[in-house]
Amino acid sequence: MGMKTKSILAVNAIVIIACVAMGIIGYLRAEEGFAKALEMKAAADVKSLSEILNDRYQGDWHLQNGVLFKGDRQFDGANDIADSLSGICNGQVTIFNGDTRVATTVKSSTGQRQTGTPASAAVIENVLKQGKNFVGKANVMGIDHYAAYQPLKDASGATVGMLFVGVSAHEMDGVINDLIMSIIVAAVVIMLLGAFASSIFVNKMTAQLGEMADVMKKISNGNLRVPDLEVKSA
Repeated sequence: MGMKTKSILAVNAIVIIACVAMGIIGYLRAEEGFAKALEMKAAADVKSLSEILNDRYQGDWHLQNGVLFKGDRQFDGANDIADSLSGICNGQVTIFNGDTRVATTVKSSTGQRQTGTPASAAVIENVLKQGKNFVGKANVMGIDHYAAYQPLKDASGATVGMLFVGVSAHEMDGVINDLIMSIIVAAVVIMLLGAFASSIFVNKMTAQLGEMADVMKKISNGNLRVPDLEVKSA
């Protein structure tokens, strides 16, 4: 393998490594950005939906014979309300009585609404026991969601339920796949351009080195009548 070929391969290898590194970094940063954006959306949505519920249904949240109410509106089994709120935020919505789903848009693979199922231990600890909002990635019936939970409190300040809004992490798959394809296409284009540019650059460099070697050979043979070398910087 000649010097010219080795030089071209070396430059191309550097370009490829740089493209791969930039692609990986870009993918990781973009994925992190998407996740953060979805979490922020969920946090904003749960706050907006809570305000909508307050406007639509007057009165305090409370338990009556173990059933969740807001004012005189019963929320146990109110899947129509969950569906309506879901249409507003374009995400999954669940209303909890304590730690149990009593109205939800979350469904099983067979289309069965997942009412009567409990929240995760982390959510119960943070929202129900501590009365705090929860924003982040949460496992909902075996599927990761970018979610927000808000406690539902009665007139005394006790947490009697939760409002959940979330987007399945799987919904990011299409966006991430498009991003990966864009990165791959960009990397291939850059590599091809790099290969073309490196080939031209190395050809010029090797041509000048060849001329210099030829002159040096003549001088070493005693021929001092050689033309001046033209140095090309580009």
